[in-house]
Amino acid sequence: MVLESLLEMLEPTACKEPPVLGRGIPWKQVEGQFLRVRWCVFFASIQDGAIEPDPMGSYAALGVECPTLTGEAFIVVSSEGDFRHLWELYRERQVADDEEVLLIHVPVDQKRLTRLLLLPCLDILVYPKGHFEEAYDPEFRPQYRAAPEFRPQTWAAWNQERARWKPWEGTQEEGQRIGPRY
Repeated sequence: MVLESLLEMLEPTACKEPPVLGRGIPWKQVEGQFLRVRWCVFFASIQDGAIEPDPMGSYAALGVECPTLTGEAFIVVSSEGDFRHLWELYRERQVADDEEVLLIHVPVDQKRLTRLLLLPCLDILVYPKGHFEEAYDPEFRPQYRAAPEFRPQTWAAWNQERARWKPWEGTQEEGQRIGPRY
């Protein structure tokens, strides 16, 4: 009995892995889904255009939520491109009180696994607050001001982001288009 107690004390307790996308939670679980950013913490910074990295190698961490996840999950940002886009959004442009930030994970070509962590993979979008709930509400139908019936341009207007940072591209504000849309 005493020996068992001693062994239990000496045996390391199982440390529960935090819910990190790409580690404890496969990216496939949220593929094609909106992820709403709840918070963003930067470990690195940008001074005079140059990144001052964190000694641990990560640039930032995000707390996100999605209907396919049980509770909040975390994203560790290890891509310089994603970090620059997030820095532009949160430190330079800033997020207004009536806005929310949504992400879509863009899968990286599996043939480039050696550079997987270096490639940007977050499609970052800024929408009016409430867009996340509406996107997952099966009863939601955007209303067109002139007529209550369905019109394709109503959906297009509802789905128009205020700003967007695509992987491998720069920023675009509302009304601007950079390259083809996917």
